[in-house]
Amino acid sequence: MKYTSAWVDKPKHISLISKELRDLEADEVLVRIKACGVCGTDLHFFNDFPSKESTPLGHEVAGYVEMVGSGVSDLLKGSHVVVQNNIACNSCPSCLNQKPYLCSNIQTYMDDQAGMGEYLIVPRAMVIPFEGLSFVEATLAEPITVALDLCKEADIQLFENVLIMGPGVIGLSCIVLSRLRGASKIVVVGHHLDSIRGKYREKVAYQLGADLVVDSAAPHWKKELKEQFPDLFDRVIVTSPPKTISDGIDMAGFHAQIVFNGIDFSDDKVTFNANDFHFAKKRLIASHAIPNWGFPQAFELLKQGLIPSSLVLTHTFPLNKLEQAFAMFNKSDEEVIKPVILIH
Repeated sequence: MKYTSAWVDKPKHISLISKELRDLEADEVLVRIKACGVCGTDLHFFNDFPSKESTPLGHEVAGYVEMVGSGVSDLLKGSHVVVQNNIACNSCPSCLNQKPYLCSNIQTYMDDQAGMGEYLIVPRAMVIPFEGLSFVEATLAEPITVALDLCKEADIQLFENVLIMGPGVIGLSCIVLSRLRGASKIVVVGHHLDSIRGKYREKVAYQLGADLVVDSAAPHWKKELKEQFPDLFDRVIVTSPPKTISDGIDMAGFHAQIVFNGIDFSDDKVTFNANDFHFAKKRLIASHAIPNWGFPQAFELLKQGLIPSSLVLTHTFPLNKLEQAFAMFNKSDEEVIKPVILIH
């Protein structure tokens, strides 16, 4: 049987490629994809085409079990599932020493399969059942696990002040998680909040519990923020482009932790004053949520409405309108946070 999936094959161009489904191995599952979120990483692939080779799109996947291999006995056909795009190998030294988050042999489906497509064949370990959410809502679980990892690495303590840079799904989720961890004041920084896109994200940030939202396009935003927070911030979470890490370091207080997650294939250089960093005993930590953890927590955050999907799921598109979806995601004159691709 043939199926279709989406690949970037040159800058700002997506091809829907038809492939033949292979037979399942004993420990594998065939997932019929129903929805896939569009991530900022997908947008980088679309805009920059960094590898210069055909690149699969999509890793925020929800669907149902179509078929299981002969060795899979704990999943029923029709079960609603999300699919992790990376899992630990369980055989390298890190995994065998109970540190799967340091796995040196990560397993992924994204070498030859795309999450934006009709089907995925993956190991049973990549498949996580869920209930009580729609397929579209369930696509948010993956980016929420990234937010969970950021906040874990930030190690937010009671009554600490937190600065969150970047009001996308991950940054907005960090507002909720920071509050649940007991943060005192939560400030969110966005860029060009005077745009339609920016104004909507500012509105959502306040609805999710931010105490203050600041526009980094304003000429003296850091000076003004320092006047309001003279001791600066105990924890800084950077979900905006890497070039903004230096601003995060500047806004971090004594012995503060700056945690970042994000990539940029065209501009990833960061400069900062090392002496100031050293004498203030600041710490810079990269969060790379691969393999992902926290899916059960992410499901509960969504089901309990702590992260309301209705605020961040802003657009849906069919698979054959992918380029329109990506073009819209690039625009500042749309109230866009998270587009989702529907696959029928």
